[in-house]
Amino acid sequence: MRGLTKRPVLLALCALMPAAAQAQDAFSTDGTRGSVTPYLWALSVDGDASVGPLSTDIDVSFSDLLEDLNFALMVEGEYWNGRWGVMGNLLYSDLSDTRTGPLSISADINMTIIGAAAAYRLGPFEGAGNRSVFDAYVGLRYTTLDVELEPAVGPSASRKLDFTDPVIGGRFISEIGPTSRMVIGGDVGGFGVGSDSSWQAIGLYARDVELGKTPATLSVGYRALGQDYTTGGAIPLTIDIVYHGPVAALTFKF
Repeated sequence: MRGLTKRPVLLALCALMPAAAQAQDAFSTDGTRGSVTPYLWALSVDGDASVGPLSTDIDVSFSDLLEDLNFALMVEGEYWNGRWGVMGNLLYSDLSDTRTGPLSISADINMTIIGAAAAYRLGPFEGAGNRSVFDAYVGLRYTTLDVELEPAVGPSASRKLDFTDPVIGGRFISEIGPTSRMVIGGDVGGFGVGSDSSWQAIGLYARDVELGKTPATLSVGYRALGQDYTTGGAIPLTIDIVYHGPVAALTFKF
């Protein structure tokens, strides 16, 4: 018999992969420009964790999250000067997966991610009546983890640690209409320097809209973020988790 109690709440400011830029900036390589993007991330969480002798799998489905109205609220941003840009992120997650039964193990995972990257824009490329650009970036992603596993019978085990991953990635923006475009991006990191491996991926449809007299860009799509980390010591920790789910965003330029 299994029951789930979920409390995933994500708060982010300025992120490594922005959702989409304003129409007049989406393919620009001139001047200074920036954007801020608040969005909702409806999460599913899959993976496993172990602390010392205890281990459990994490399985929080999208339908479970909808039932308890648990969403991720995030704000993303970036700043460009000509072809060069900077990106950064602050992400907080508090997730509990509570189970029942004499042999069950409940998990509480607290995660904070801070990312920063430098970016360079290639393009714009012209073809088939549309434009496209590619933004390449390199940076660092700092993660703190606080993991506690509590069995139904016996003592709990916990471990807190931090690590920094180098990351490399890119984002492709392609025009698919006068006021709409496709955004595909992702990165990989870790390489054994911090975590064993980390990655994220995002795919979006973006369309320019008007909110009263304020121009904005509405984006909808899907995002996933995964991390795989193992450490030794007196209380060894292994965590392999993927956060994923649909996203909806609004981008405002400054």
